[in-house]
Amino acid sequence: MHHSFCSGDAFIGNATCSTTFCEPSRQSETWQVACDVSGCRWLSLVGVLLIALSPYDLVILWAGESQRLTDDGKLKFSPVFIRGGDEIIYSVHHQPKRVVLMRLKLSDGSRELVLPDGTASQFDPAYSRDGRFIGYARSGHSVQLSLVIVDTELEKEYAFDPPGTSRSTARTPRFTPDGQRVIFTLNGSRGQQIASVDWQGKDLRYLTESSDINAWPCLSPDGSRVVFSSSRNGAYNLYLMDLDGSNLVRLTRSSTSDMHATWSPQGDRIAFTSSRNGNYEIYVIDRDGENLQMVTDHPERDDFPAWHPDGNHLVTVAERKGRFDLYLIPVNTAVTK
Repeated sequence: MHHSFCSGDAFIGNATCSTTFCEPSRQSETWQVACDVSGCRWLSLVGVLLIALSPYDLVILWAGESQRLTDDGKLKFSPVFIRGGDEIIYSVHHQPKRVVLMRLKLSDGSRELVLPDGTASQFDPAYSRDGRFIGYARSGHSVQLSLVIVDTELEKEYAFDPPGTSRSTARTPRFTPDGQRVIFTLNGSRGQQIASVDWQGKDLRYLTESSDINAWPCLSPDGSRVVFSSSRNGAYNLYLMDLDGSNLVRLTRSSTSDMHATWSPQGDRIAFTSSRNGNYEIYVIDRDGENLQMVTDHPERDDFPAWHPDGNHLVTVAERKGRFDLYLIPVNTAVTK
């Protein structure tokens, strides 16, 4: 397999380009040659190589080495960091017909069930900033998926059953910074909308009212803005709005799908999954829609990005040889030209 990459001042003047011949997952031999920037049309990642496009195209940026955090290969979803980045909670197919919340301790790689009791499936974990509340979607009987909020301080559980039919669902919860409300994707009697309830699952409010599909909301660190995906203009694109649903702004313009957006801890960047290049990869964009960066570039799927609290790394669910595992990948800033 043949790969080329540019290092150093690739977007300033002359650059050093390397030509690499290798097999995937093997150490490769690299020959350095001199070239002009215009000759570096694309870059690709093998192991720890820096990758980027030409200065006239989208910048692809990786710096440093990715780290595989799990090795069971089971299908996984929606990882989130807790305890200052020391642990990750995620959903995983633990049994053939059951999805559970799993806790991964990064210090020793150990794993344990978050909520071991019961037989229902558990999706989309969320934690309040102070750690008091746990939110997730749970399979049930009266509706397909209910929103469950666990108060770990009072040791009490609250459930919100979405209105509509037995196929109604509540997915992807996110707590406001003060922990008083939860925003989530509600698929029910009024279509698929972004909605919110209080921490007891009451006081339902709709943030969107469009006839199209709205999903995957995420709150900015200061709680003022919500990023979410919507098909209101055709394909799924990212939009921003205030917590009450006002001040709607379109953030991306893709003809395919932009989804699973998440804010950086500083609130200046947004990571998301997109199929805009023909495959599901991870991208980062500034909150004003500028400086789009491609973070992963692999023939298999990369999805569900979540920021580490340091703001320099993402955890993702990466498919490799048909197996799905968590990977920690570094993300640096870059400037598109």
